[in-house]
Amino acid sequence: MLLCASGSVCAVAAAAAAGSSAPQVTATQPVNGTTDVSADLKEIVVSFDQDMDRGGASFTGGGSEFPKLRGKPFWRSARECVLPVELEPGHPYVVGINSARHANFRSAGGVPVQPLVLRFTTRAATSGVSPAAASPANHAEAVRRLREAVEHHYSHRETHTADWASLWPRFEPRLKAAASAREFAVVAGEMLAATHDSHIWLEVDGKTVPAFRRNVTRNVAPELLPRLVSKWTQQNRTVATGWAAPRVAYIAIHSWNRTQGRGPYEAAFKALEEFRSAPALIVDVRLNSGGSDSIAGEFAGCFVERRVLYGRTVTLDAKSSTGFSAPRERWLEPSAGRPHYGGKVAVLIGPANMSSAESFILMMKQSPAVTLIGQRTYGSSGNPKPHALGNGVTVYLPSWKEFAPNGDVIETQGVAPDVEVPFSREARPNRDAVLEKAVQMLNTSVTR
Repeated sequence: MLLCASGSVCAVAAAAAAGSSAPQVTATQPVNGTTDVSADLKEIVVSFDQDMDRGGASFTGGGSEFPKLRGKPFWRSARECVLPVELEPGHPYVVGINSARHANFRSAGGVPVQPLVLRFTTRAATSGVSPAAASPANHAEAVRRLREAVEHHYSHRETHTADWASLWPRFEPRLKAAASAREFAVVAGEMLAATHDSHIWLEVDGKTVPAFRRNVTRNVAPELLPRLVSKWTQQNRTVATGWAAPRVAYIAIHSWNRTQGRGPYEAAFKALEEFRSAPALIVDVRLNSGGSDSIAGEFAGCFVERRVLYGRTVTLDAKSSTGFSAPRERWLEPSAGRPHYGGKVAVLIGPANMSSAESFILMMKQSPAVTLIGQRTYGSSGNPKPHALGNGVTVYLPSWKEFAPNGDVIETQGVAPDVEVPFSREARPNRDAVLEKAVQMLNTSVTR
């Protein structure tokens, strides 16, 4: 969900005004990271250190973690913006203040606020709780099942180490005393966050309760791309196209989200068809954090002419002496019925990439025409599987380990670029060093 002060969809903010300083968030209500917020709170308030443009506001997010709204956002003063909300007890919330593609929180001089994520959890209800959901015996069995799942069905237990000897005694009393299934899930998520594993979460009443929330500095300034890429066209929320240079085409794919289906990606295939005669192409996935391997593979299959090995996985296997199955090879096939691109390709990568985004990068890496440019990816792949805890809560835990074709592990290590390019918004506020390097290398390669 994305809201402006007018209630309409926001456009990407204009470039920073020359000589203006970037505004800072000085305070939020509730305080970021608070875990005992009253569900009676009716307003989320964001305060800034300077006068702001009161013509817009980008509160971003969606799904079960974005609060139900009581009305449109409004400016109480030039430095204070309010989002009217209706909160539920025992519920985690995530609200973005600006985002990668939407930056209508900006100073009076037109400079956007750096994207910030406000996270908080409301206190559980103290009355009206289902006796079954609040049953100590029910939660005690759930704790046993959770421990069993973590100890025997978590593929990264030896990689994402946590001090379980101290965690269990500290959290078990809170888990057993939880007033509801949702409170149990919130407390379990707090404990499981100690793994620093992005592929662990819980589910209750059809809603997701997160555990670890990663925080990365992306090596791209999204608001600059429409100025830096000629004929920039935002085809949809997922795909953007244009020309990075006269002979260098450009396609950005921000997600491989399976919940959208394949519809949004048709724009990428159409652009690839239109760019077939271009001698060079940039595929920018620096904002992509994964989704569906099959959708990613369909696009990557447009860049290979034969079947290629791009990785291996091993899955948990209690019958094996190692605890894991024999390696299963992962192959990329040419995409039948889709356009094939035969020119030089630069894939722009960075620390925001994880999961299926990293699988896509491994696929693309197998083409001799492709160069990976940017920074090392995040390193997170798990193929999570559900484990019901018997009290209305389900925990999802990684079930496999993924490796590059040469045997390099992906988890916590990521995929290294062929050409590493440092990125600093502060040092080069109106430039994109990664994009510039890609254009330079591609122009050199196609003029030889």
